[in-house]
Amino acid sequence: MSETEFSIGRHCGITFAGLKPASLVCLHRNDRVTITRLARCFRRKGFSFAVLRNAGERKTLCIYHNEKLRQVLFSDEIRAFLKECGYRYNSVQEAICELRSRMEGDFPHEIGVFLGYPLHDVRGFIENPHGGKFSGCWKVYSDEAAAEKTFERFRRCSACICRLMQNGKTLTQIFRVG
Repeated sequence: MSETEFSIGRHCGITFAGLKPASLVCLHRNDRVTITRLARCFRRKGFSFAVLRNAGERKTLCIYHNEKLRQVLFSDEIRAFLKECGYRYNSVQEAICELRSRMEGDFPHEIGVFLGYPLHDVRGFIENPHGGKFSGCWKVYSDEAAAEKTFERFRRCSACICRLMQNGKTLTQIFRVG
C-alpha cells in the first residue's frame, strides 16, 4: 500500500466510516494515480475528493460525503453562520469552491463546520482561539462530555482502519468500494 493511501485511510477513514461529513489530509503532490483511483472508487458511495490548497510539494485534500455535507451546509444554523462569514452557495460544490478560495490566505476557521465540528466550538475558537476547555480533534468550548465521547469513537475507528491497512487490507477492501 502506498504512503498516500495509508495517509488517506488514517486521516479520512472516519469520514468513509460515516462518523464525519468531511476530513482533510495533507499529501505529497506526486501521487496523482492513487488519489484518482481512490476518488473514482469512492465516488460510487457518494464521496468526493477536492483539492483545497496546493503549496509546494504538498496538497491539502478535502474528502467528503456529498449527502452528509449537504445536510450540514443546508441546516438553517450552519447556513446562517456561513452567510455571516460571507459564503453564498446553492450547492455543496459551490460551498467547497468558496472554501477553496479562502484557503489561499490564512486558514479559514469556519472550515470546522465543513468537518462536522459543533458550531458552538467553531464560534468559540473564532472568538477566542486561546481559550477553550480542552483540545482533541478540535478545540472544545462547550460540551466536554460529548466531545470526549466523539474523540474516543474517532480514535477507535481510526485505529481499527490503520490496523487493517497494516495487515494488508486496502481502503477499497475495507470499505468495499473496489
